[in-house]
Formats: sequence, C-alpha cells, structure tokens
Amino acid sequence: MSSALAAVAVKSGAGEMRKLPLIVALALVVVCVLIEMSSAAFMHTGDAPGLGIPYLALVDGILAYSLGLMVFAILLPDNLQAKVQGIVGVILMFFLALATIVLIFVALANLLLMVGLFFAIPFGTAVYGFEFGHFPRGAAAAVLSLLMLLKIVASICLPISHPRFLDDKGLILLIATSFVATIIVSFLHGLVPILLVSITDALAAIIVGILALIWAIVVLIGSIIAVVFALTTSA
Repeated sequence: MSSALAAVAVKSGAGEMRKLPLIVALALVVVCVLIEMSSAAFMHTGDAPGLGIPYLALVDGILAYSLGLMVFAILLPDNLQAKVQGIVGVILMFFLALATIVLIFVALANLLLMVGLFFAIPFGTAVYGFEFGHFPRGAAAAVLSLLMLLKIVASICLPISHPRFLDDKGLILLIATSFVATIIVSFLHGLVPILLVSITDALAAIIVGILALIWAIVVLIGSIIAVVFALTTSA
C-alpha cells in the first residue's frame, strides 16, 4: 500500500511529491538499521548494548524496505511495480520471518539461561554476576537516543515529501511500531538495577522479535496478494 500511495501522490493532481525528503527518510532509516546491526558485532566484547538493540534491526529493516518500495514506485513503470515489489516482498519477508523465529528462540534461550543462573544460589548467581551482571546501560542509552533522533527526523521528512503519506495507515502503524519497539528496549533497560539489565534486555529482544514477526507476516501476505493480482490481471 505504501508504494502505491507514493506512485499515486506523484501522478495525481494533489500536489507534486518532493523526492529529496523521501530519499532522506529512507537513508536515515537505513542508517538506523546499520547502527543496530553493527552493535551485534560487539556483543561478546562487553561493550555492546545486549540483544535488544540489534533486534530493533528486524522492525526497522521492514520499515526501510517499505520506504524503499516508495522510492522504487517513483522509478519503476506502473506495469512492473506490482510484480517486482510482490516477488521481492515474498522472498524477503519469508526468509525474514524464518530468521526472526530463530532469533526469538535464541533470545528466549538466553533469557532462560540467565534466569536459571541467577536463581541458582550461590554458585549460579556468582557465574551470572561475572558473565552478565555488567550491562553497559550508559552506552545502550546513548545508542537508543541516537536511534530515536534519527527516526524522528525521518518521520518528519515523510509529510514534507507529500502530505498524503499521513493517510497511509499501514505506514503510520509501522513507524509507530518502530518507535514503540525502541521505547520498550529503553524502558526495560532502565526498569531494574544494573545487575538484572541483561535479563530485561533479553526480554525486550523477545518482544521486539515478536513485533517484527507480526509485521513480516503481514507484509508477506500483502506481497503474495500483490503477486497473485498482478498475474491474474496480466493474464
């Protein structure tokens, strides 16, 4: 729906789309995804902000994909948009959904491990404190603040590009999900004493993963419908 809206906005008489703000919005969301994914590279060094922030890339990756469709809707001919976008969407969302399911279970396994160690007094608790009791909450807060700033600017760029983006309920809900996911991670990081943040961070990763899985399934279904519609109308 988002890519269709972009195409209609460009070609309708409701006003000309400003392409640059749309491209800036896409670039900012891609930067968010890169920041989130790169934080995972430091997960075993003691400097990384846990699992919650890397898992945000699942939700923001879907948002970047949706914004990318809008950009391509401007460039591609109408008769190619539904087919190309539908096929690409089916492939990407199918594998993203599978990967998200695996990552949810990874986070769940980490959560159960940490909880089990923490309550295995005294030796398990000591192992937990040594391995997981030193979460870098300050570094995580800084990264989350930067991500929130980038997302706010990207959100402002969309109505500047064209006011009709505000009518796209699916896009608005996806952007809201991205903000909510970021807030959830930040809230769970600050909810408990520093000793327990690794546990709540794993819980945040599970919640974010579930949100991403829901959106991956929604986009996958929409992409399948788009492919079927494109094939039936061109037959």
